[in-house]
Amino acid sequence: MNSFQQISRVQLLLQHKRPQEAEQEARRQLRDDPENGFLHALLALALTEQDQLPEAQQAAQRAVHLDPENSFGFYVLSAVLQRRHELPAALAAIEEALALDPEDADYQHVLGLIRFQQGQLHGALRAAEAGLQADPTHVDCLGLRARCLARLGRRPEAAADLNEALRHNPTDAGTHADLGWVALERGRAKEAATHFREALRLNPTSDYAREGLVSSLKARFWLYNWFYRFMVWTQTLSPGMRQGLFVGLFVLSHFVPGLLPLYLVLVYMSWFAEPLFNSLLRLNRYGRFALSEEDTHFSNQFLALLLSGGALLLTGKTLDSALLDSAGIVALGLLFPLVGTQRQWAPKRRRQSAWFGWGLAAVGTLAVVLEAAAVPGSSTVFLAFLGGTLAYVWIMGLRSN
Repeated sequence: MNSFQQISRVQLLLQHKRPQEAEQEARRQLRDDPENGFLHALLALALTEQDQLPEAQQAAQRAVHLDPENSFGFYVLSAVLQRRHELPAALAAIEEALALDPEDADYQHVLGLIRFQQGQLHGALRAAEAGLQADPTHVDCLGLRARCLARLGRRPEAAADLNEALRHNPTDAGTHADLGWVALERGRAKEAATHFREALRLNPTSDYAREGLVSSLKARFWLYNWFYRFMVWTQTLSPGMRQGLFVGLFVLSHFVPGLLPLYLVLVYMSWFAEPLFNSLLRLNRYGRFALSEEDTHFSNQFLALLLSGGALLLTGKTLDSALLDSAGIVALGLLFPLVGTQRQWAPKRRRQSAWFGWGLAAVGTLAVVLEAAAVPGSSTVFLAFLGGTLAYVWIMGLRSN
């Protein structure tokens, strides 16, 4: 078997969704040809399919280093970085790939996905359309364009794109998942769940479809559905306008007191909607199986802080104990860095958020200990905890919006 046939075998295994065998075959061939950049790129794809993202990134970087004139290596590197939510680096890599081969629809699709994740809907739409110019039947670009059109309010065109994608490939799990997301964004939770289940039937390992199914189950709660559609609408705004909207509502609520409850609901939901409704899903016989292991673990942490904080406050009010009140407020305040750290995808920001959270936990614990020991100045430490929590909420809230 010649080198071309061997590489084709790895590609064939990837096409048939057999990433473990593709990894084994790629590693076997690399023992004989360790300087083959294309093989390293295929190895990175196989590792990505198994969610071994750090190892996949190393393999993709090796591919780029060995063959910097091959656009495929940059494409694979970008896809891995996009999965790791390192969007600026992923954008730089896919731009390198497109500079080498601007007519590849797969490359345009990855560029569009990155723009979509960044909230740049028009940029994502342009990338999807550029991919379709290169390949009018590219199913992933059709699906991406449909999601962009749906968010921009052009729903009939979105439906036409998805129907076209299904016509070309009726068993494509990604297209069924796209149909689910579009239905969800239109407020049709039951229809969305049907599409996501079909996508998972076709590809049981699809995180894209699983996350959609979880969201569609949560959307059956009217409050979550309302909030989700509101957040989808805000994605049609520029990042600056999104920040201005939340800051403007905060300022306006001081002049129009009737807006304060709405503003508080938005703030509460923007922070706690996901973990709260994920926790409620654990009461649903289907929902608890749809949650990932990470979601369940995080739900345990969230509920521990929420319930202990609530119990301390309730007991403190019952016994008229300022110490228990303070301990309850500290526990509830720590929910903000817990949730904020969880929703940070970039490793650097996640580390920063985690250290901020541990710092707040130390200050809050110190304040409670000093108050229990009746040490003068404990109230100052407690105020420092409240100030730090408020600063965290504003800094991380504006970053997210």
